[in-house]
Amino acid sequence: MPTTLTSRALVWLALLAVLLPYCLAFQYSKSEDGAVKVSKTQDIFSAEADAMLDEDSDEEGEDHGDIKIPDGAEFTSFAVNENGDEEMPGFITKDIDAKDIEHLYIVIHGRLRDGNSYWKTLNTSIEKARNDSFPGTNRKFAVLAPQFFSTKYNTGQYDRNQLAWDDLNAWEPGAQANHPANTTLTSFDVLDGLVKLHSDKEKYPSLTNVTVVGHGGGGQLAQRYAVVANSPPENVHVRYIHGDPSSCIYFTEDRPHLPDTETTKDDCNKTFNLWRYGFDKFPGNGGQTKNPKDYFAGYLSRDVISIVGLNDTGSSGDTSCMAIIQGGINRRTRNLVWFRYINSLARTNEDLDGFPGSFDDLPDWSDAVNNTSLLRLVVVEGVAHNADELFAKDLGRQALFSSGDIDQGWRPPKGEKPLS
Repeated sequence: MPTTLTSRALVWLALLAVLLPYCLAFQYSKSEDGAVKVSKTQDIFSAEADAMLDEDSDEEGEDHGDIKIPDGAEFTSFAVNENGDEEMPGFITKDIDAKDIEHLYIVIHGRLRDGNSYWKTLNTSIEKARNDSFPGTNRKFAVLAPQFFSTKYNTGQYDRNQLAWDDLNAWEPGAQANHPANTTLTSFDVLDGLVKLHSDKEKYPSLTNVTVVGHGGGGQLAQRYAVVANSPPENVHVRYIHGDPSSCIYFTEDRPHLPDTETTKDDCNKTFNLWRYGFDKFPGNGGQTKNPKDYFAGYLSRDVISIVGLNDTGSSGDTSCMAIIQGGINRRTRNLVWFRYINSLARTNEDLDGFPGSFDDLPDWSDAVNNTSLLRLVVVEGVAHNADELFAKDLGRQALFSSGDIDQGWRPPKGEKPLS
C-alpha cells in the first residue's frame, strides 16, 4: 500500500509540473481585476505582462546596456514639474539655439524603450525630406525623444530626480512613475510638461509648432495622450500622430463584431474595458477626470493623425483578450475597425464602406461633436510595423510637415470583402 500511494503521488506531481505553467499563463491572461495585483503605477496589461515575465524573464527582451547617444543628439534632462524637482531624461538635437527652434518634434519610443533609436529615426526622416526639398521642411526643427526608464531593468541608469516607471512598460497608458519615490507624475504629465516647457516665449520665441509622434508602444501613449492631454498654451499649435498602436482606447463598452474573430468581451473576464482599453478605473490626468463623452469631444476637436501601415498584419504586440476583441490578432485591422467606431459614434459623413467590423446599437454622440471629426486616417501601402519606412514615405512626410490637407492613402476597394 505505501508503495502504491508513493507511485500515485509521483504521477500527480509529474502531471502538476506539466500543467502548472499553463495554469499560470491562463490565470494571467484571463484574470479578473485583482487576481493579478494591479498597483497604482500599472494598468491591467502591464501588471499581467509583468507577472508572466516573472515566470519567463527571456520574454522581456529589451536592451539594457549603456545609453548610446546618436550623432547630432545629446542626452539630458528636462524639468517637467513646476511644483517639484522631477526631471525627464531624453535625447534632443544639439548645437541648435533654442531661440531659433520653430518646430519641435516629441517622438515616443516603443516597448523596447529605445529613445535613441527613435530620435535617430525621426531626425533621419526630417533630414532626408529636407534634402528632397519636401514642402514644409524649410524651418528650424528640433527632435526630442523622452526616455521612459524601467525601475526593474534600468537600475543605475537614471539619477535621483529622474523619472522611471514600473514594468512592464506601464508608461504606455499614462501610468504614474514610481521613481522618485514621492512622485505623483504620470507619463501624461511628462508630455504636458514638455509641451509647456518649450512653449515659454522667452526661451523659445520662434517656436510655433509641437508635434507629438508615437509608434507601436509609443503610439499607444500618443493616442491616449491626444485624448486626455491638457490644453496647450495658445501660442503653440500641437499635432498628435499615433502610428500602429496594438490597442486603441474605446469611449464606450461597445466592441466590434468580426466574422473571423470568435473572442468576445465576455471572454475577457471583466477586464475588457479597464483603462488602456476603455475608461473603467481611469486614474485621470492632471488631477481631473472628465466623463468619456467629454474626452471624446476634445479628441475629435484636435489635430490628430492616425497613421497605419497597410502590411502591419503580424500578431506580435498586445495579444491580450482585451486587445483581440478590438479587431482580431493584427494591429492594422484593430486600427481600421477603430476608425469605423470613432466615426460611427460621432455620426460623421465619413465613407466607411469596406472598413472591417460592425457594431450593434452604438450610442449617438453626434451632439457632442456636431457630426464632425478632425481625426485623419492615413494608411500607407507597402509598409508593415516599421517607423523608419512609415515616415520615409510621402504620406508619412505629409503627416510630419504639412499644415494643410493630407492625402489619406489607401482606402478599401468598393464592393470587396473587408480586410481581416
